[in-house]
Amino acid sequence: MITERQPENWRDLQSEVARILVECGMQAEVEKTVTLARDVAEVDVVAVETVNGRTNTIFCECKRWKSSIPKNVVHGFRTVVQDGGANVGYIITSGGFQSGAFAAADLTNLRLVTWPEFQAEFESLWIENHLRPEVTRRLDDLMELVEPLLPRAFKELSEPAKARYLELRERYWELGAIAMMFTTYFKMIHAEVPDLPLRDRVSSSTIGMPDALLNATAYGDFLDILLPLGEQAAAELKAALHPGPLLGSDSKDPSESTRHT
Repeated sequence: MITERQPENWRDLQSEVARILVECGMQAEVEKTVTLARDVAEVDVVAVETVNGRTNTIFCECKRWKSSIPKNVVHGFRTVVQDGGANVGYIITSGGFQSGAFAAADLTNLRLVTWPEFQAEFESLWIENHLRPEVTRRLDDLMELVEPLLPRAFKELSEPAKARYLELRERYWELGAIAMMFTTYFKMIHAEVPDLPLRDRVSSSTIGMPDALLNATAYGDFLDILLPLGEQAAAELKAALHPGPLLGSDSKDPSESTRHT
C-alpha cells in the first residue's frame, strides 16, 4: 500500500490518483477534456508516461460510490478510452463492482480496481521513482552524519560540544540506518525495500523513534513521517557539529563595527 488514507470524496480520489501517477514519473491532469472520434469528454485523470521513447496514455475514472459500479458505467468509459486513444483505462472505486461490470470489461483494455488495488498496481513504480529518490535526496546528510567515521569538523569541537554531538549521533544512528534501507544506494545490496511495519526490526530501547513511524503499514504514510523527522535530526547534528560563535569578552558583537559610524 502507498497510503492507508481513504479519500473523502470523488474529487479527493481524483487528486490522490493524479498525485500517485505524478510521483511515478508521469504527467497527469485532473478533469481533462479529451477529443473523441465524434465528440469530446471530460476524463477525471489523464496521465502520460514515456517508456523507452514510447508514449503511453492512461485514462482514469474515479468513483467514490458506496454502491457497486454497474455495467453501463463500464460501457460508457470503454467508449471514451477507445475513442480517446488511451492505451489503458482504469475505473477506480471505493464500492466495488457488479458482476456485469467485470463481464463488460472482459477482453478490453479496461482495469476495474478498488482504491487499494489501484495502489498495488503502481506501488513498485512509485517506490523506484519516488520513495527511493526522495529518501536519498532529502536524508543524505543524516546518513552521512551518523556513519561510523566521524567528520573532520568533530576534531575542532570543544569537549562539551563533542559530547553533545556524540549524544545526538547515538540518538539518531538507528534512524539513519532505517533511512538507508530505503535509498537508491541500498538497492545495490537488496533489490526490495523492507516490508512494513518496521516495529520488529527496531530495538525496544531505541529513543526518538515515534510509534507512528514504526507502526506504519503503507509506504507513503511511512515516508511522510520519515522525511521531516530525518531532516530535523540532520539539522540538530549539523548545529552541534558547527556551533555558532558565542558573544563574550573575547568576541565582538557583529553590530559593533557599525555602531559608531
